[in-house]
Formats: sequence, structure tokens, C-alpha cells
Amino acid sequence: MKRNIIATDNLISQELQKTLNQIAAQAADRKDELMDLLGNEQPGKSHLVETDYGQCIWWEGCYYCQDDNKQWHRVKCFR
Repeated sequence: MKRNIIATDNLISQELQKTLNQIAAQAADRKDELMDLLGNEQPGKSHLVETDYGQCIWWEGCYYCQDDNKQWHRVKCFR
């Protein structure tokens, strides 16, 4: 059974969901890159990304990952 790792500050608007779907159709999957990054600073979160998300992308300073329900979640941002 999948764990629900959604935090309220990671919820994103429907408009952004649509934008991310369009970007993901043309962008490379960055899930491995994100897991490597998180592996050093947040190993538990890296494992959750590996098990709970199918695809991750980078857009405007943040990594976003898509769950099995095709919903995007903000996972890590750099500002």
C-alpha cells in the first residue's frame, strides 16, 4: 500500500498541475537525479520519492513529482 506523503504546503493548484503535465510530456524524467540529491541530505525522503512517485521533473527552481493518481507534488525547491 502506498504511503501518502502529501503535506499541505506541497499541494499545488490545478493550473500548475496542467502546466506540469505539459512540461512533463517534453522533459526528461529527473527522478534519479532527485533521489541522488535527497539521498545525502534526506535519505528518508529519497526513499519515499523512489517508492511513491513515478516521474519527477524540474521547473522554475523546484522538483515536482507525479504520483500514481497523476497528481503533481512539490518535493524540493531551491530559492
